[in-house]
Amino acid sequence: MADTSKALNSKAGEASAEAASESGSPIELAGGGFDFSGMLAVADMLPVMVAYIGEDLRYRFMNKPMADWFERPRLELLGLTIRELLGEEAWAMREPLIAAAFAGERKFFATDFRHPTRGNLAVQTNYMPWTDGTGRVRGVIVLVQDVTEQRAAERALRESEDRFRRIANQAPVLMWVTRLDRTRDFVNDAYVDFVGGDRELARTLDWRERIHPDDHDRIVQESIAGEAGRGTFTLEGRYRRGDGEYRWLRSTSSPRYAPDGELAGFIGAATDITVAKEAELDLKRQVEERTAELVRREAQFRAVFEAALEVMVLLEPDGTVLAVNNRREIWRHPNPDDAIGLKLWDSPTMKAYPQHRAVMREGIAQAAKGRIFTTEVQMERAGLPTAILDVSVQPVKDTDGSIIYLLFEARDITELKAAQAQLRQSQKMEALGQLTGGIAHDFNNLLTVVVGGLDLLTKRIEDEKLKRYATNALTAAERGARLTGQLLAFSRVQRLEVRATHIAPLIDNMRPLLKNVLGPGIEKKFDLDEEMVPVLADPTQVEVAVLNLAINARDAMPEGGVLTFKTRHVVVTQETDLDPGDYIELSISDTGSGMTEDVRERAFEPFFTTKEVGKGTGLGLSMVYGMARQSGGVARIVSEPGKGTSVSLFFKAAGRARKPQPATPRSRPANLKRRRSASSSSTTTPTFGNSFPRRSSTRAMSFARLQTARLG
Repeated sequence: MADTSKALNSKAGEASAEAASESGSPIELAGGGFDFSGMLAVADMLPVMVAYIGEDLRYRFMNKPMADWFERPRLELLGLTIRELLGEEAWAMREPLIAAAFAGERKFFATDFRHPTRGNLAVQTNYMPWTDGTGRVRGVIVLVQDVTEQRAAERALRESEDRFRRIANQAPVLMWVTRLDRTRDFVNDAYVDFVGGDRELARTLDWRERIHPDDHDRIVQESIAGEAGRGTFTLEGRYRRGDGEYRWLRSTSSPRYAPDGELAGFIGAATDITVAKEAELDLKRQVEERTAELVRREAQFRAVFEAALEVMVLLEPDGTVLAVNNRREIWRHPNPDDAIGLKLWDSPTMKAYPQHRAVMREGIAQAAKGRIFTTEVQMERAGLPTAILDVSVQPVKDTDGSIIYLLFEARDITELKAAQAQLRQSQKMEALGQLTGGIAHDFNNLLTVVVGGLDLLTKRIEDEKLKRYATNALTAAERGARLTGQLLAFSRVQRLEVRATHIAPLIDNMRPLLKNVLGPGIEKKFDLDEEMVPVLADPTQVEVAVLNLAINARDAMPEGGVLTFKTRHVVVTQETDLDPGDYIELSISDTGSGMTEDVRERAFEPFFTTKEVGKGTGLGLSMVYGMARQSGGVARIVSEPGKGTSVSLFFKAAGRARKPQPATPRSRPANLKRRRSASSSSTTTPTFGNSFPRRSSTRAMSFARLQTARLG
């Protein structure tokens, strides 16, 4: 080993001395003298292969990396020519380059070299001329670097880039690689085609100029936020294509980093989603339209549901409450929504009326089978008025006929039932009136002849016994005439002297008469309106009706009480037995024993009486009812046992109110005064004197004007 080193130093020293003599200057190191071993050690440490070629084209110096690369000892290589070491083919390619280097030019080239053992290798060679002090080139310093692996990596990288470009250009999406300054290192063909123009324009285009105005601010903000987040982010919006058409793009961008870990830019891809987006927007529009339609229909349903005049409940087929309207009824639970989610028969309302829970179960079961269930129920509970309900449960079917819901409805028909009862009563009274009117009219004509004949007989018969018989017969006939008059009054076929009459002054003028009739045990109260609205009525018949009602009230208060006379102006808009318009209501109320419901319903019927036999004919209230109806109004009774009775007479207004006038007593017919004290159950009755023949006597005519009536 020592011998080899000495030989290398000797041979290398000769080469170095030769090079030094040729250059005219010695090779020196920092130590001052020529130290070849130190210089050789430095050369062997270099990462590149270094050699020196003299003018004879022989290797005069070579460092260890080059000798190792040739896989031969350095001593074998020193002194060889380039042709001997590299071969003919390599020498042929390098010969002109060596010549140029000896001519003073620096040459750098890369080429392939066929290594004896390793095959084709890639090398980079640098020929640097070595000149002496005169400028003459005395040799060439050769720097060689094996770049085979680097060349392979570069080739692989180029192939990878080529593959990426081919793939990217074949992709139907826009692809790009950006820098931090927003310019692009790469754009694929789809990107260029979308932008329009050449690749350079696509590479430097500012995308913000192509964003749709409606999307611009949003996309810019989302882009800034995505880049700041240093993660993958997605943008979606409309961008203007090169031909001016806006297209929907969905882009995804991810950050890319340099080898040092610093952010270098972004890699992104964008897909044209115009067709899908338009379909999505169209679907969204349809959904919004249908949603709006559903909302509108829901609002309509809810409006109808809430505006319904009956209680409505939407149910599942099993009876579970889904929805309720807010119809308020006195019998209903104050919070209807509390029933939602419960079975109908378990709802708070049904718990308050447990007697109807079985009916609700039956109705729901029947409706769930497809049949409509209807019934009437009475909602009776302590402390609340009784309500009559018309209840129905009906199925709600889908288009295929399957039952999807049940609809429960409960309509309060309490007032309807009362109106129907009132109508039936009115129709019954009308029928009775027509019947009694026909009979009474014919009977009245017969009595007129009888009374007239008996009156003449009593005046002409001298025999006292016969005269007494005739007088008794006349008295009986007169009583029959009174009954006939009452029947005619009830049937409303009597002739009334109707004129504009003020009720309040008329009642006021009757105070002395009422005082005498009622006696000291009855307290009288008057609450008369001051509007002075005239009504169409026969004042005499009104007085008779008032007197009848007052005497009836007196009989109902044998131990005394309070009798109230009240008038007021009312406006009727919708009544079954009254036309719309203005009316004066005259009510006479007592604090007597009152009537039961069955008595109250029959009170106006002719010949119906609760008095003992011989104390009433049952025609008094019938006459009052007939007079009110014939005057264009009606008579009504409100009464309960133990709470007294109130009879109201409605008279149709005949004009506007006038200022009150001082009341002046009006003379009473003599026959009215005579009959007033005859009996506690006698009052006045209407005239029907037009049916008497002109030849009737004065007494017959006087009887025809007689106005007394037996109360029922």
